[in-house]
Amino acid sequence: MKRRVVLAGSVALILLATLAPYNAITAGQMPPRWCLACGGLWLTDGISNVVLFAPLGLALAMLGVRWWVVALLSAGFSLGVEWLQSIGFPPMRSAALADVVANALGGLVGVWVLALRGMLFPASWRVAVRLAWGWAAGVVAVLALTSAALGPRSGRIERPWEDRGAAPRYAPSPFPRVPGQAWYGGLTDSVSVNGYATTHRGTGPVLIEVSREPAVVAMRAVLRGRELEPFVVPIAFLHVAGDSSAVAFVGEEDLAAKLVVTRRAWDWGLAMPSLRLDGVFAGRSITDPRPIVLDAWSAPDTLRLSATSAAFTEARAMALTPVIGWALIQTVFSIGGTFELLAHICWLAALMMPIGWWGIQAAARSGRALGVAMLWLWVGAAAMPRFFGVAPIGARDWVIMMALLASGAVAARSAMRTREHPRLADRAD
Repeated sequence: MKRRVVLAGSVALILLATLAPYNAITAGQMPPRWCLACGGLWLTDGISNVVLFAPLGLALAMLGVRWWVVALLSAGFSLGVEWLQSIGFPPMRSAALADVVANALGGLVGVWVLALRGMLFPASWRVAVRLAWGWAAGVVAVLALTSAALGPRSGRIERPWEDRGAAPRYAPSPFPRVPGQAWYGGLTDSVSVNGYATTHRGTGPVLIEVSREPAVVAMRAVLRGRELEPFVVPIAFLHVAGDSSAVAFVGEEDLAAKLVVTRRAWDWGLAMPSLRLDGVFAGRSITDPRPIVLDAWSAPDTLRLSATSAAFTEARAMALTPVIGWALIQTVFSIGGTFELLAHICWLAALMMPIGWWGIQAAARSGRALGVAMLWLWVGAAAMPRFFGVAPIGARDWVIMMALLASGAVAARSAMRTREHPRLADRAD
């Protein structure tokens, strides 16, 4: 009965994620139908689809379905969903062969997870040591990849003590508008980027071209009125010569101001965190004469956005640390959103709890195992700002990480005691 409940829940989750009428794609950003390389976030979408279908594969494997049948069922289910999306249900969603491939792989991942369930309680303490150390090394690798993804697309972090050579050169962009984006309906008076200023005094975005990617972008936009479209529309847009993707841009999304940056993550097909200020354009018409000043700051370790007007003054900042990898591999939960803390804790739990789980089992014979894993984790994480220029992990996150590691150890100790006492195990069932 429990296995059928897991199966039904996994199917319901897939239907909710794929056929519910949200996450619509704007017409200018709709990828080709039945594509294999779909849009800029191809890797994020692929990872999301693998994770989405893994519970289905796990549920089918628990029911005794063979692995190749799981792959076929996952692909067939996915193909049906993609067909519905291709005929407009729900509207403004794209059908892609890449999703079918990723979903079939997700089903196989669920089978693999079930096959590895025996590793929860290794037969040898030496195996537990290797698992704890291996997982800690994997966590450091994930933190390093996250830090690298948050770095500049140029591939080079400019250090304060280095000779940067000639300063980047700024000029009006040859592009008449932002490719694939809507035309801004408000009135933009002026835009300045790193001291380069230009006036506009009309509708539409202001596009500025730079000769090479700057390490830091300080952007100011002075505007009036607002945009009526509910999706993000660029107002001030900076790009490198010969590349139409943004180094950074400030735009309006419904009633909010938004700072969007493009880093190495974009080249890898991953999402980038964006900064949003809600309510900036509330109560304004498209011809409202009152000015709004938007100030944005983009650096390797920080994003900042502020808005100032007669009716609104607010600022937000975001530290780009090695532990925000969850924001790069999915688009459902966002930094600053309602479920940000929950998503963040779940991500840290997936990273930290296995170290405590296997580390405490190894500690039964080798007390150094958990200590070595924690030391490796601490040294590796502390080195990320030095090598990649990201912000250091904050005290709050370190506390959460250590608490989750300890929780993994406590859970393993409790499970070990239950396994050693069959009566307690029967009582738990």
